[in-house]
Amino acid sequence: MAHVLGIPSPKDDIEGSQVAQVYYQEKNIKRIKAYCEKDVVTVAQLFLKLTNKPLLKDNQIIFSQTN
Repeated sequence: MAHVLGIPSPKDDIEGSQVAQVYYQEKNIKRIKAYCEKDVVTVAQLFLKLTNKPLLKDNQIIFSQTN
């Protein structure tokens, strides 16, 4: 849906089907956290687009820096 509406996809590194592998084999929580944060931003952007509101600009989006 994001692609169709011209919203960047959070699937630029991993996708949902790879989360278990990244967790259990790579033990890389940071990658999973980044994926989840990007997914939340995408859902917010989709909501805004579908309600005819302006999308968030890059400088309005802050990703967490915690481990």
